[in-house]
Amino acid sequence: MSRPQGTTPDADQIVTRQRPRFTRPDRPRSPAVDQAILRAAVKLFVERGFDGVTMEQVAETAGVARTTLYRRWSSVEALIAQAIAVERGEPESEVPARQLSSSNLVDQLLNDVSHSLSSPDYLRMVARLIGTVPDHPELMSIYWENYLLPRRNAICSLIERFRAEGLIPVDANADILLDLISGAVMHHLLVRPGRRSAADIRAYLHNVIHELALKDEREEPIRKNAYRPAISKRKQARGAQDAHSR
Repeated sequence: MSRPQGTTPDADQIVTRQRPRFTRPDRPRSPAVDQAILRAAVKLFVERGFDGVTMEQVAETAGVARTTLYRRWSSVEALIAQAIAVERGEPESEVPARQLSSSNLVDQLLNDVSHSLSSPDYLRMVARLIGTVPDHPELMSIYWENYLLPRRNAICSLIERFRAEGLIPVDANADILLDLISGAVMHHLLVRPGRRSAADIRAYLHNVIHELALKDEREEPIRKNAYRPAISKRKQARGAQDAHSR
């Protein structure tokens, strides 16, 4: 039956004439592409600082399209924060899951953290990160909330275990202990001149723990390692000269 002139088809007729729409399923993310982007981001950040990094530059360095970056990260701050976290690693989050005694946990943690902090680009990367705080505080905020805070929480769980075993004072504040340790390490690595190996960093961390009066499983203070701050050649020569003059 034909439709009278001047009339329009009803809604059902319109729906039946529309072509069905097909949606393309999202492609799974490629770990290789993610790694290439993160490596490019941290490389540019270390070389140029935050102001010298754009999403376009990261995409070009990684050999991917800009849309690939924007599908993964909402901002350059979010991208750089994750790139820093991946470059540093997270040994603090992995050690607590191991079935080890408290003293062995401390030893393993010192080994893993010392190795992580001795990475060649680590100092420049951390210095760059700290340097962004005045002008680009959002980067540190994202890094803290998404990466640094979970690591601190993992260490806090260890501190609670040590407190329960009587290895640290019952009234010790976990946050303050972490601030003291991390502050000492940053001062040691960034302010005090000289390069440190993983063994140097481990010895220094061991001494910091000793000075905080943490104990091992035998209720005795952790023994000091034979760590001594690096002495410049000029000071060594001056000391030898003074000894000779005596």
